[in-house]
Amino acid sequence: MLLKKEVIESKWDEAWGRVNLHKISKWCKVLLGVLAGAAIIHAVKKHRYFNSFLPEALKSFFIPFKHKQILPKVKSIYPDRQTFAFRHDHPIWVEFNKPMNNATITKETVIVRSSASKEPVAGLLNTGARMLMFRPYSKYPMDKSGAEITITLIGSETGSGFIMDEHGIALDGNEDGKPGGNYEYTYRIIR
Repeated sequence: MLLKKEVIESKWDEAWGRVNLHKISKWCKVLLGVLAGAAIIHAVKKHRYFNSFLPEALKSFFIPFKHKQILPKVKSIYPDRQTFAFRHDHPIWVEFNKPMNNATITKETVIVRSSASKEPVAGLLNTGARMLMFRPYSKYPMDKSGAEITITLIGSETGSGFIMDEHGIALDGNEDGKPGGNYEYTYRIIR
């Protein structure tokens, strides 16, 4: 039984070109070792040769890969001022550059005011990951000539909270490159 197994294995090795190191002569093993050693020596010499031409600054070249923090900002606001001027109950959409924490977008952190009223404009506040929509319950308060409507997004700690993204970074409202600061945008509506 053992004889059949050895015959089958040797035929298998011959067919598929497998090398059994126990059956190779000593000279072949020495030759194989010399080739492996020559390959290692060649690789070391090549490494030393190319390093001799490199300036010292590049030999110890190391850049720490630190990702720059992307601050949440207002990407755009809709509608444009011309469209808004003649619509007295038009909603305002704010688009952010990052997904925001919807729990921080409240009536205390999004304030819409009219120059014709001392009180903030009451309305529906609807949020998505990157969008915010404010729709007034009725027309914006106006005087005889119209009014200025200002939307303020609170990005600085005021006691009633501030808007932040899903990672807890405060809105860069004043776009100074640092977290925090309020964002303001003013529309003019005409009667």
